[in-house]
Amino acid sequence: MLSDANTKAANAKLSSRHVHGRFNLFRHIPCIVNDLPKPNLLYTIPIDMLDHLQKWIFHFMKTHKWLDRYNTIWLSVPGYQDLTPKNKFYDEISQWNGKEMKQMSRYLLGVVTQSLRGGSPSQRPIFNHVIECTRAILEFYMYARYQSHDDATLSYMEEALPQFHRVKDVVLLGRAGKQLKAIGNGLRTEHLKKRKVDEETNAENWTPSKKRGVMSAWRGYISHEIDISKQLDGDLDFPNIHLMSHWVEQIHRYGDVQQYSAKRHEQAHNTNLKDSRNTSITISTTCHR
Repeated sequence: MLSDANTKAANAKLSSRHVHGRFNLFRHIPCIVNDLPKPNLLYTIPIDMLDHLQKWIFHFMKTHKWLDRYNTIWLSVPGYQDLTPKNKFYDEISQWNGKEMKQMSRYLLGVVTQSLRGGSPSQRPIFNHVIECTRAILEFYMYARYQSHDDATLSYMEEALPQFHRVKDVVLLGRAGKQLKAIGNGLRTEHLKKRKVDEETNAENWTPSKKRGVMSAWRGYISHEIDISKQLDGDLDFPNIHLMSHWVEQIHRYGDVQQYSAKRHEQAHNTNLKDSRNTSITISTTCHR
């Protein structure tokens, strides 16, 4: 506790910086601070989680050399009602909005499932985990969008999240942040130095075909080591994954999450902007007349 003298000195210092103490009504309102944040359906899943999921899938397909097949199936999705046909790959679009992400959630699982058909016996378990990971997130999102819930729908939501957490490690390679990328670049530089020493030491005894084979083996080894490093050091610890674990409890207490979606506020904001713009145009036209 500060003494009166210290409190006066602190207040004087704040006042000198034009910070004045006032009675704050919100400090006296009985509420639980942890209950103030509510589930944000728009920014938690479509704009954040589905974007992460698509990037993880894209990186997974690229790592396993299935990206061409994935892109071909992606572009083959036909248009239907409000679903527009695709003419660009996912990574060719700079920014996706909530409406586009919502549309994508309707066909993403089918694209992933068809893309990962086949594969060797050693690849099948990994491919199945990617499909299960995709299905779990999409199931959770679909049930979360319900405007009314019962015990059955909430139990489906509770089952979807553990399924995702059980197989999410399969996408860790796509969760390499700036720090991990820096580590990977350092590891690459270290291995390139070793490769150079190997080349300088043994190049005299190599035929051209032998040299190509050795260089190809080095490239495969370096790529494998960097991927293993990212997989061991990667993580999926970010807020929105944790926030989803509270949604069922919030629905039990406060109702469906549609009422807390930022989409409603954005629609109202856009309406106000359009109304003010139209009013300005009308006034300007009238004044010029």
